[in-house]
Order: sequence, then C-alpha cells, then structure tokens
Amino acid sequence: MELNESERIALIKNAYLANQGFSEKHAEKCQEFVEDLKAEALVCEHGLLDNNELDIEDEKQFLNSDVAEDIAEEEEEMDCVSDQMKGVYS
Repeated sequence: MELNESERIALIKNAYLANQGFSEKHAEKCQEFVEDLKAEALVCEHGLLDNNELDIEDEKQFLNSDVAEDIAEEEEEMDCVSDQMKGVYS
C-alpha cells in the first residue's frame, strides 16, 4: 500500500509526537485549539457574517426540542496546554 504525501507526513508527525510523549489524542486537541484561535482571530479581524435564511431554518429545528447541542468538548480538560496557559482559562 502506497501512501500519498499528506499521509506520509501525518504518519511521521504521529510517530514523532508519540516519541515525545504525546498521543494522537493530544495532537488532535492541540490542532483543534490552534484552529479555534485562528477562527477567533478571523472573526475579530473581519466580523461575523449576517444570518441567512438557511441558518435560521437549521436552528429552528431545535427551538422547541429537548435535544441539546453537544457542549462536552468545551468542558474537557485541555491536556496539551501548559499549566500556565490552563490558568488563563480558569
């Protein structure tokens, strides 16, 4: 089985992180953290888009429902961040 370039890079990255004591789970959480920071910076720089009818209809389906969005990811501990950075969010 031949891997493409991005698959080879991901394999090397995961092997390196495992060697440094990080699991793939930690790497994913760190990647999500970086993505969140980039999204925040983008919103701060350019603002939010106006709501469109599709967005409103999508959210209406939950209006009178007991179904809640999954917010567990916001409650998870950030294991890939230093103790000093964890203090910022406490």
